[in-house]
Amino acid sequence: MHLFLVDETNAGHMPNKFFILGGLVFAEEQVSKVDAAVKGRRREFGYKDGDSFKFNTHTRPEQVSIEQFRDAKQALISDLKEIGVRMVATVCLHDVAGKDPNRIMEFGLNNVAASYHRLLTKEQAQGFMLMDRDNDRYDYLERFHEHGFDYGGSHKSVQDRVLLFGMTNDNASHLASATDIALGAFRYCVNAAGGEGRDTVAKAMFGDLAHLMWGVDNPSGVKQVAGYGYIPSPEPSNIRVAKYRERYENLAEALRQYALTELDK
Repeated sequence: MHLFLVDETNAGHMPNKFFILGGLVFAEEQVSKVDAAVKGRRREFGYKDGDSFKFNTHTRPEQVSIEQFRDAKQALISDLKEIGVRMVATVCLHDVAGKDPNRIMEFGLNNVAASYHRLLTKEQAQGFMLMDRDNDRYDYLERFHEHGFDYGGSHKSVQDRVLLFGMTNDNASHLASATDIALGAFRYCVNAAGGEGRDTVAKAMFGDLAHLMWGVDNPSGVKQVAGYGYIPSPEPSNIRVAKYRERYENLAEALRQYALTELDK
């Protein structure tokens, strides 16, 4: 049984920025290992019971130094890599999506759910999908369970693989902490590719993140993550406005450069 925890970031209409939705896929045997890894890093870096262990700098407890805060996050991402957790994320430029928050959120959920269903099918597995609490999304999850994917009026059920849709909270599990930190690091790299952040920091982060991104080996033996763990939406080739299409192309190239050293090993 697999578990997919999903969260969003860069939410709210932000011109020239990418909305990001995604999370981590845990195989059953990985759940206890990730839980133990988060507990271990909390102890190692001085987190107390009740302290949030998240990516955002504003959540740093006062007794944890800036250096400890940075190292704790990077150490946990390395743990996730060693455990073999997979990451799935979709990106959508706000300028392309428009200002309707329901539209961009539900398109994003469709994208990551489709990729998760594909992963489960490939591995002949079943699983649960839990998103961070969003009171506007209960009806959507019900419809998704009942009807599956909507292809212009025709539906494809996901009940063969996804047995439960639901919600959770940021601090309700150590798995949620792991998801927040991995997705937060991915957000930093995406924003840095757009000029907001430092490339050197993004490259240091993305080495391990690149290994988390779910992918399959293509016929030449190269890991392909586009369309699997990394889902640009819409497909750049379908974007008619050149300046927006270039933003997607530049992002993909920047992420490839950030990952180049690690992925070539």
